[in-house]
Amino acid sequence: MPEDVSVAASGFVLAGGQSSRMGENKALLMLGGEPLVKRGLRKLKGLCFEVAIAGGSEELKPFGRVVLDQKAGCGPLGGIVAALEQSSFAWNLFLPVDAPFVPVSILETLLRMAAGFDGVCVMPRVQGRMEPLCAVYSKRCLPVLRQELDAGRWKVTMAIEAAGSMRFLDLEDGTLFANLNTPEEFAEAERQLNVLDS
Repeated sequence: MPEDVSVAASGFVLAGGQSSRMGENKALLMLGGEPLVKRGLRKLKGLCFEVAIAGGSEELKPFGRVVLDQKAGCGPLGGIVAALEQSSFAWNLFLPVDAPFVPVSILETLLRMAAGFDGVCVMPRVQGRMEPLCAVYSKRCLPVLRQELDAGRWKVTMAIEAAGSMRFLDLEDGTLFANLNTPEEFAEAERQLNVLDS
């Protein structure tokens, strides 16, 4: 159980998607001696009172509780909605499985910014670009997100903007949120591991 946390929260590794460009399940790729999904869960366990895998497949069950998408093929919004519906906490921290270089310090800052905030989301913003998949979501946004999902409007940024007010952590270094989508990107991540890792 985490100590000295600023706000009690659930943590979810977003592990949905088809991994089509990678050619294999990204969540199971080994980086620094551990699967990406385990790496994400490890970061969240130090900050959150419960952790799970959102939007993942049954093959990820050995690593922890898996919250399956309610609707297949709806992108990350489906995983976020399913996770919020099953969460025991008002605030919920999400981390994409394919963004292994997000520092724990940033996740901790997002949670600290959520404490006492009456809006619906706290997220990083890099040079004006929002990072909605690495963010803290309040369960207060669930009705609107579910409505957007059911209506076929699956863009996460548009859904959360419709749900209420947000707070942003403005950053300059976009490499921290780089996604590993191809074998070439993964190979580069292996080369940069010792330089970028937190």
